[in-house]
Amino acid sequence: MRRPAVLLAIVLALGTATAAAGGTAPVVKIPVPAAAQPCAAAAAGRFVWISMFGAPYLLRIDPRRNVVTGRSRVGNGACGLGAGAGSLWVEDTSSGTVSRVSVRSGRRTAAIGVGAAPYDATFAYGAPWATVHGGGQLVRIDPATNRVVARLPLDQATGVVGAFESVWATGSDGVIRVDPATNAVVARISLPMAGWTAAGKDAVWVTTPTGVSRIDPATNTVTASVAIPGPVGDPAVVAGKVWVPRIRAGRVAIVDPAANVVVETVKVGTGPFVVTEIGGEAWVPSWRGRDVWRVRP
Repeated sequence: MRRPAVLLAIVLALGTATAAAGGTAPVVKIPVPAAAQPCAAAAAGRFVWISMFGAPYLLRIDPRRNVVTGRSRVGNGACGLGAGAGSLWVEDTSSGTVSRVSVRSGRRTAAIGVGAAPYDATFAYGAPWATVHGGGQLVRIDPATNRVVARLPLDQATGVVGAFESVWATGSDGVIRVDPATNAVVARISLPMAGWTAAGKDAVWVTTPTGVSRIDPATNTVTASVAIPGPVGDPAVVAGKVWVPRIRAGRVAIVDPAANVVVETVKVGTGPFVVTEIGGEAWVPSWRGRDVWRVRP
């Protein structure tokens, strides 16, 4: 990984900077309240928003100063979130809802019942989507009415991502590819115990109990699998590589998609569960800690 001298100097000047394993990437650690279990991140407006699984709030972080500047009430067990239509859309796992939070005011404007144990959420192609693990569904919400307008069966639905003019969702049997224009399933990809999702320039990446698999959107087939010691969490593509959190190890495995191999591991906080790409950086909340790591490749 590159570590430009100018960038390193800026990061170190912030006062909370440290170095990742091997000194390969500059890091900023942003403190958050104890026992709040920071889970995932999303950028919207001038802020980065962090969901808190252990407390019913989103935290608002000013990325220019790397400090928490406010919080917004949401449901219980908040984790996966996406941004769109002037709002954050947050899945509240324990409450069975998706919370809509205004980016402008920071206030929750709706709590939309989706079913038992929503697991992930995103905003893609003009709509919020959420997986409902307990109910075995992928759901689509109409942002004009704050109502669920489509439910697609998907056993043990887990991850969801929008890419390649489609919505991709995972479950115990594999991956479904949905046309957002019709809400129809246009492909099913067999991948037992498919988990969390990410998308790059030419592939969809899906975690499994043994690592991460690569799906070619041109053929809807698994073209490679990369072994990573588990359990692994929700990955992201950052600077052209796939960052896969290793939850118990407190590290992120970095996969080079050119070779489909792990080329590096980076130390992060305790219990990393979700990696999010924001402005070319990896934001990694410490789900079992009390900080958010901001890592520059």
